Amino acid sequence: MATIGRAARRDGPPRAGQSLQAAYSQRYDAWIATRRRSAALSALWWGPLIVAVSIIAGYSTHFPLFGVLYFVLGTAAVLDVLFRKPDALVRVRARAAAESETGKVLRAVEIRGRATVLHDRMLTGFGEPFEIEHLVLSPRGAFLIDSKQWHDHDVRMFGAVMYVNHVDQAPMFKRLVEQARALGEALTEAAALDEEVGIVTVQPLLAVHMEKLQGTPRNMLGVTVLTPEQLASTLRSPDVRWSAQAVDSLIIAANRLLVSKQSTGAA
Repeated sequence: MATIGRAARRDGPPRAGQSLQAAYSQRYDAWIATRRRSAALSALWWGPLIVAVSIIAGYSTHFPLFGVLYFVLGTAAVLDVLFRKPDALVRVRARAAAESETGKVLRAVEIRGRATVLHDRMLTGFGEPFEIEHLVLSPRGAFLIDSKQWHDHDVRMFGAVMYVNHVDQAPMFKRLVEQARALGEALTEAAALDEEVGIVTVQPLLAVHMEKLQGTPRNMLGVTVLTPEQLASTLRSPDVRWSAQAVDSLIIAANRLLVSKQSTGAA
């Protein structure tokens, strides 16, 4: 997975996972500051306690080194508990890493497939605002791509039904299909001056990051589920719909239509 560090710089077009990386950095800084204060205050009682128990352990066993070892292990255990990242923070980091990794794969599609990829955007002003993690615009069509980090999750697929940790994912698929439809309508209106573009149909894809996912690519209720490694071949289909000029019109329309997710304050 990609390394998540400080918040990404805001200059230039948004990068994959940029808003989540910024959110993780801000939340981590706030959390670590709180933890440091808590550790300093709580050390007033657990520090002397560990020292006292360590002395007793060394004295009672007649092995002073045992007391030293107890002190080191006890201190390490307390610090591990105090500074263990909460699950919510870990999930934000994992989501940011998944989006970033998907973005790296899509970079190859940009270079070799004459495609343009927009990352980390929001569609507003057309009903309920929603996030667009990755939008691929190429002569072969328009593709809305969402990323999921499902490492260590129980993922099961039965025909067109998917369960993740025993939770049916049908509502998520229906939401992605509806978002793709809304995005297509918005792009159709925004690029209406170019007659070749016509009615834009956006195809929703779900890139799943996990150790092994059998039986993909697979259509699940209108959404193509696949692994990141399968994205390039899926997006390079031989069917060409638009000329380079029409794609340029779509790119201009999309950049005018979609705002940076980070600029909206969404995370």
